Amino acid sequence: MEDRGIKTKMELKVAILIFAVTILSTVLVTEHLIRKFKKKGYVVKDMYKKNKPKIPTMGGLAIMSGLMISLVASQLLLEEIDLGRLLLLYFIVLVYGTFGLLDDLIDIGRKMKVIAPFFMALPIALVVTDTSISLGFTTLEIGLFALYITSPLYIMIVSNLLNMHEGYNGLGTGLSILLMLFIGAKLALDGNYDLLPYLFPILAVSLAFMYYNKYPSVIFLGNSGTLLLGSAVGALLVFFNMELFGIVILLPHIINFLLWCLWVVLMKLWPQKYPHIKWAKLRDDRTIEAPNWLTIKYIVAKLFKVKEWQALLICYMITFVFGVIGLVWF
Repeated sequence: MEDRGIKTKMELKVAILIFAVTILSTVLVTEHLIRKFKKKGYVVKDMYKKNKPKIPTMGGLAIMSGLMISLVASQLLLEEIDLGRLLLLYFIVLVYGTFGLLDDLIDIGRKMKVIAPFFMALPIALVVTDTSISLGFTTLEIGLFALYITSPLYIMIVSNLLNMHEGYNGLGTGLSILLMLFIGAKLALDGNYDLLPYLFPILAVSLAFMYYNKYPSVIFLGNSGTLLLGSAVGALLVFFNMELFGIVILLPHIINFLLWCLWVVLMKLWPQKYPHIKWAKLRDDRTIEAPNWLTIKYIVAKLFKVKEWQALLICYMITFVFGVIGLVWF
């Protein structure tokens, strides 16, 4: 028992060390990229500020860099973990990030965005060990169908859900961190502490990047970041066999997607009444004037006369509430 206690303390120290290395490396890389992106002109307008300042984008590259450093540290320092499964899991995440980076640079097209993500998620079949789905009252075994169809589809869908629920400073990163924390809480409540190290690399990188992406942002995620974080959340839910739990904590994202689908239909039927509008307007008092009720972030701005940071906090709170519901329900 004493040896096990010593071993647990050593594992905790190693985890803290990897966390520290990951955060420090992500901070240094992000600082460097902010300077480089400004110099090279990789910037976009911050549409919810009065003077619309130009902010560096493609922050996903900083997340990818920090994540790779974290994985190297994990390989060198972690013993009580299957490194093969860890690297395969994050291979998917890094591929999604690379795909998003290409889209940021050259706009790869709508068809490719629909088709490619499914195939990019196929390596999840190599790390999934449980091919059953718990329905609460029974367990359904779906075998190879889970490995090669439902699991990649799940990751692809979650990645797109998180990509679409963006728009305010720090919204995508903050929501992803919240979802990861609830995944970690679920693991801890279930007593699966040995699985937490699989979550640590992306959580540490996200926390470090959030310092720069929080309101008011000094760097944006870009598609490279939103697709990477979305794929990470999806892959972790599949990896930990938490698909149904994931559906509950992702309900705000799902509702946001359904509202967007309704918007697409309305745009085709009544284009003058429901035009395609990417950004809401700002009133003179800097509150957001939402064009419609057809995304979560616009609903918040319609219900309450809020500035960007206030709308951001409400969006965080909505996901927090559903995260708590997920923990209580499951």
